[in-house]
Amino acid sequence: MSTSIETRHGQEDSGTAASDRPGRPDPIARFPVLEVLRWLMRGRWKRLAIATAVTCLFLGSLQLVPFILGKAIDLGLVAGDRNALLLWAGALGAVILIVTATGVGSNLLITRENLGANFRAQRSLVETVMEIGSRLRASIAAGEVVAISAADTSTFGYFVGNFVRFLASAFALALAVAILSTESWLFALSIGLGMPLLILALRPVFLHLEARISRSRELIGEQTAIAADAVSGLRVLRGVGGERYFTDRYRRASRSARDAGIRVGHALAWLEFARITLPGALTLLLVSVGAAMALAGDISVGQFAALFGYMISLIRPLAFTILFIDDFTRAVVAARRFQHLHRVADGATDVDEGPVWGGDEPLHDPATGVTAQPGLITGVMVPDAAESRALLERLGGYGPTPWARIGDHDLDTFPIDLLRRRVLLLEANAQLFSGVLRDQLDVDGTRSDADIMRALHTASAVDIVGLDPSWLERDAVPDDGYDLTLIVGERGRNFSGGERQRLLLARGLLADPEVLILDHPTSACDAQTDARIADRLRSHRGGSTTIVATDSPALLAQCDRVVFVGDTVLEGTHRTLLAVSAYREVVNR
Repeated sequence: MSTSIETRHGQEDSGTAASDRPGRPDPIARFPVLEVLRWLMRGRWKRLAIATAVTCLFLGSLQLVPFILGKAIDLGLVAGDRNALLLWAGALGAVILIVTATGVGSNLLITRENLGANFRAQRSLVETVMEIGSRLRASIAAGEVVAISAADTSTFGYFVGNFVRFLASAFALALAVAILSTESWLFALSIGLGMPLLILALRPVFLHLEARISRSRELIGEQTAIAADAVSGLRVLRGVGGERYFTDRYRRASRSARDAGIRVGHALAWLEFARITLPGALTLLLVSVGAAMALAGDISVGQFAALFGYMISLIRPLAFTILFIDDFTRAVVAARRFQHLHRVADGATDVDEGPVWGGDEPLHDPATGVTAQPGLITGVMVPDAAESRALLERLGGYGPTPWARIGDHDLDTFPIDLLRRRVLLLEANAQLFSGVLRDQLDVDGTRSDADIMRALHTASAVDIVGLDPSWLERDAVPDDGYDLTLIVGERGRNFSGGERQRLLLARGLLADPEVLILDHPTSACDAQTDARIADRLRSHRGGSTTIVATDSPALLAQCDRVVFVGDTVLEGTHRTLLAVSAYREVVNR
């Protein structure tokens, strides 16, 4: 091990920039909802076909009711034929039973598909967020992800369910027109053309509604982002007197979101007005014409009654169609946001197979010149906190550019799943999750109790699992008397800051990556605990590449190499670097 101090005045340039890789091909990017719909229905065609068939039988049976009723009037009541009346009355009862049974079945099947699409979208959202990892912060606000989860995924569910109803409504309209054509071509054409024209007449309202919904979603996302920021930094806000500023900012965002929601409500009100008024006007027109034709003897009383019945029975398919178009409008807005999130994931994960991982190659950051040699513990001291964080994120493969390199290859050229297995960045603000402590430490369920206790011993955390504090000073790893079934509260709030930090360190050690990057792992620990962890870390990670960003003299003293990133980059051992005043001042703060 060299004891010299190596100074690098001329650091390397930005190096190889990350390529601007396009995401996966999107042949219908101008109409993304079609791609989303195809994805939601993939593998569910049989269930959707069954739901559509049952719904077609339900709405189709409804169209038989006016026809049977007209025949009962003409052939039974008007003709005075009791047997014919009973026959058609029996047929009407049978159809009503079919309508009842298929109506219940249709609702159950559509609800299942609705929830299935919702859950599939939720699962995809969670998987996508996990794929993106920390890059999410630079691309999409946390509030936007919450809004997608809370609103957009349910929109997809309603969209799929009402798509089934829309297909059945089209079938019901075609069946009604076919039956009416046997009675009167005038009425068949009037309904067959009148209903689609009503939908076209509503198109401007739907376009207006889409624009307002899109704007409302943007403002809701901004409002949620402000709230999420406040929750994570409320204690800081109180400490610096920023509560009033946040309150005013949130009030303005909330007011804008409320006003946008009211404008959406106005558009929906006009849509509801048109939905009721236009079919009502068509019904009034056709019934008036039918009444005149019945009085003139051109159609029978039964045919007139059937015409009126068709206008009533078609109200439900028309309502389903309008509801589907409304959901389609919302789904267009939701799909654009959903695909934007997936394009971010594509940029993070859609790479070729990539080069062979060079585990025995040095990890190098071109921006600062910091290099971690394989198999050694490298201490890194960066006085500027923001610069330190950026350095660690580059070394961990999270960007920003220029990308760190392992050997001759930029980290972003490796598949993201391989990179995450090989390199682990344990951030200072990492969190514990709710649940059993064992599950929080052994995240893949492959470690034995002995492995877990060895990691806890290295992290000086055996007292947290029920052992006497005297065990903290012992060199031996405890083999009994511990309790790994402790319950971790939300974000580990039932532990102190130092305890959470030690547990997180144990979790990182248990992951046992080829490259472990620790961000000030003992900053919340007292001096004695810091010294114990520093002493044990060397034996635990011996032979594995470890990078420790810290200003702890105890940790730095145990590092094989120390890199000080100040006005210039200095390398050496902790002892030799103490001769440099800039380094010494930071260490002795």
